Amino acid sequence: MKTITVKPVPGGWVVDQTPGGMPLMFLGGGRAEQKARELAERISRNGEAAEVEVHDRGGRLIGHFRYGAEALGA
Repeated sequence: MKTITVKPVPGGWVVDQTPGGMPLMFLGGGRAEQKARELAERISRNGEAAEVEVHDRGGRLIGHFRYGAEALGA
């Protein structure tokens, strides 16, 4: 399963894809979360499970979304 994390960094928000993805920077957290969800949907359409973890400015996990086979309980 691929994990895509949205977390705050100085000056904005980063979308970090593991394994093997390049980090993406955004000024707004909402736009970063939107992009993370788009990436997860694309991954799941290609037959692989993905999850998105969203953290607030305090570093707390505030959202966790699964896409693909594992999201459906398969």
